[in-house]
Amino acid sequence: MSMILSILGILLILLGVCCAFTPLTAFMATGYFIAFVLISAGVAGIITSIYYKIFGWNLIISILAAALGALAVTRPGGIEAIDNMLAYLLAFWFILRGCISVYLSLKLKKLRVSANWILGLIIGVLGIALGVYSLIHPVVPAMTIGLLIALYFIEQGLDVITMGRVARSFGK
Repeated sequence: MSMILSILGILLILLGVCCAFTPLTAFMATGYFIAFVLISAGVAGIITSIYYKIFGWNLIISILAAALGALAVTRPGGIEAIDNMLAYLLAFWFILRGCISVYLSLKLKKLRVSANWILGLIIGVLGIALGVYSLIHPVVPAMTIGLLIALYFIEQGLDVITMGRVARSFGK
């Protein structure tokens, strides 16, 4: 069992390294993953609602999730729409976090709690600038998401290898 986990871990690490060298390709595959999650979560929610006879918001949201995932997979351009939405959501996230950082920094300055308020202000302004730039050039958040996917696969590979070693030590 530990040998299988080690091989799986190595494959995940290799997949992560491949994603690191092709972050835009990794990002483009994210839409398929999200569509699959929407379909499977929607179907699971529908089954759960019917089984437990809970008909309400959970059933409605589950039907919408399954339908949205199926629509994304079957409609030409559906996956690309999800990918574009992710890129713009991340850009808006950068802007929102930057605004919050600027607000909190100015609040710290006003309260005279810390002399480090200027660092938060600078980071906030940079976050806003990155968000605006990302809205103009959506490849920036796409690359960011692609690199995060790469790091995730590498981390998961190391985790699986570690679990394999732990399983082997328990087997002794």
